[in-house]
Amino acid sequence: MRNAPKRQTVKRHTTLCLILHIKQQQKMKKTLLNILRSGRFYTICLVVTLVAVAIVVVVKTWREHPPVSLRVERNTRIDVTPEEIQSIRDIGQWEFLSITTEEMVEWNRHRAFGNDHLVRIYQGTLRIGVDLTRAKDDWFESLPDSTARLRLPAIGLLDSQFIDEARTRTFYEKGSIPPTVLDELYDSASQKMRRRCLTPQNMQRAENNARTQFFRIFQQMGFKRVDIIFEKR
Repeated sequence: MRNAPKRQTVKRHTTLCLILHIKQQQKMKKTLLNILRSGRFYTICLVVTLVAVAIVVVVKTWREHPPVSLRVERNTRIDVTPEEIQSIRDIGQWEFLSITTEEMVEWNRHRAFGNDHLVRIYQGTLRIGVDLTRAKDDWFESLPDSTARLRLPAIGLLDSQFIDEARTRTFYEKGSIPPTVLDELYDSASQKMRRRCLTPQNMQRAENNARTQFFRIFQQMGFKRVDIIFEKR
C-alpha cells in the first residue's frame, strides 16, 4: 500500500510527457502546413533546383571549354607605316657635305711660227652624301627594344657634273685653240677638284653628318636607338 502513491506519480509524469510530445508534433505539422499553404516551400524548391542546374551547366562548360590562359607579352617594336619609310627613300639624294672649289687649268702648244696658250678658271660645288635610290629593299628594319637598323649606300659624290659652266671664264687666251681643248681642260679641272675635295677626311665628315641626321629623324618617330650600316666604298 505504501508503493501505490509512487506508482501514481510516475504514471502521471509519463502521461504529461506524452501529452507534450503530441502537442509538439501537432505544432510542427501546423507550421509545415502553413509553409506549404503560403507558397514559400515551392519558392525554396525552385531556388534550390535553379542553383543545382546552374552548377551542372558551369561544370559541363568548364570541362568542354577549359578557360583560356592569358599571357602578356611586351612589344617594344615601333610601328612605322610603309608610307613613312617610302617618303624618306623618295627624297633620293641626301646631301651631308657641300664643298665649293675653284680650279685653274692651262693648255700650251708650241709651233714653229708661234705658240698657242689658253688658261681657264672653273668653279664647281661637290655635293657629298647618300643616294637612297640605290638602297636595297630591306634598307630599313624595326627591331625590338625600340631599335631601328638602317643599311645605307656608301657615302659618295652625288652629282658628277658639279662644274658650273656658267661661271667658267677664260683667264688668258692666245693663238688658235682647237675645239677639243675645251673638253680636255674641263676633264682636267674635274679630276683635280675630285682629288682635292673627295678626301678620306671629308668622306668621314659626311658620314658622321649622315649618322646624326638619320638618328634625329628616326628618334622623332619614336626609336631610342638607330644602328646605321654603310656599304663599303
